Amino acid sequence: MEHNYFKNDPLSQFYNLNKLDSVILTCDVDWAPEYAIESVINLIAKYGFKINIFATHKSEVLLKKHEHVNIGLHPDFTRPSQKDWFDKKILNLKEIYPNSKGMRSHRNFFGQNIGDLAHQAGLKYDVSFFLWNEPYCQAHLDYNGMVRFSYFWEDGIHLDLGKSFDVSSINLESPGLKILNIHPILFYLNSDTEDHRRAVTSQYSDLTIAPKLEIDNEINRGYGIQNFYKEILNYLKTKNVKTYFLEELTDIKLNSKLLTQKMSLGI
Repeated sequence: MEHNYFKNDPLSQFYNLNKLDSVILTCDVDWAPEYAIESVINLIAKYGFKINIFATHKSEVLLKKHEHVNIGLHPDFTRPSQKDWFDKKILNLKEIYPNSKGMRSHRNFFGQNIGDLAHQAGLKYDVSFFLWNEPYCQAHLDYNGMVRFSYFWEDGIHLDLGKSFDVSSINLESPGLKILNIHPILFYLNSDTEDHRRAVTSQYSDLTIAPKLEIDNEINRGYGIQNFYKEILNYLKTKNVKTYFLEELTDIKLNSKLLTQKMSLGI
């Protein structure tokens, strides 16, 4: 009965109302070195999935064309700068990745003013709203015309909460939009706790140029988040789940609004 509430939502086909069949994979770069970013891209390609990667900086790996990768922006508004105000932080990244249509703010720092600035910069969607492991996550059209998505799982929070490395600990089989998020350096290090990742990354003032040999020496050789993420991907593969770009869902939502407007005007 509750599924009737979504019958007029053009994105209801992605809400897994009958079974798990649609998942959105995302990745926040967070100034990871190139080899860490590449490890995520290569893994997703191996599974034949799509992934949305949100960039914090200029990455030669991300500037290459990958059919299974869509690039969004990941501006950091948590570090005040008199030179780079909110709009400048968005525009600087947009200059590097001019084809980007969406964003997720670092640490989900987002508000009405940022939404307006993002819209003015030509962005169409945002995915900065986090609902940990909640069912019935969905998308909505904001007042300024941007599509807002809620995501419901990410690797670092899973570790911080001390959740078990068991796919059943993730609410994948409940109805709703399933957007999962990972971070390349956490994945690459195969951390089993966030403290492990923090201890490693705190040694570098610029993580983007951290030497691979040094980082390799810090990789957790036991069972960690990389192993678990692969388990998640294996689970999705066995379920024949399809993955999508957020830009695809955004276009469906916006085109539906445009169609509705035309119909109301008798066009």
